[in-house]
Amino acid sequence: MTTNVMMDGSTVLSVRGEIDHSNAATLRQEIVSAATDRRPSSLRVDLGLVTFLDSAAVGALVAAQRESGAEGVRVVIWRASPFVTRQLQIAGVHELLGVPTAPDADHIAY
Repeated sequence: MTTNVMMDGSTVLSVRGEIDHSNAATLRQEIVSAATDRRPSSLRVDLGLVTFLDSAAVGALVAAQRESGAEGVRVVIWRASPFVTRQLQIAGVHELLGVPTAPDADHIAY
């Protein structure tokens, strides 16, 4: 995971690889830390290079979004890969996490 501060004041947390029960808690902690340490206007979680996402990862994203929201930071999923988008839609949390219903124009397929 890498964190970048954008010129508009938002923060982007880029994630790659597989997210499952073995590292979902770390993802949640990283998102919450980026939100609470930096206090950005918004925190975009870039999942464009995520190749696998299980239910523990979905739960971690929702928990991080709620914890960060309680601190006044809006967390949204950005550039989600098609697989991630589908998993979040199946779980019924895509709207909560700000995932667009149409494919993200900024997503680059790899």
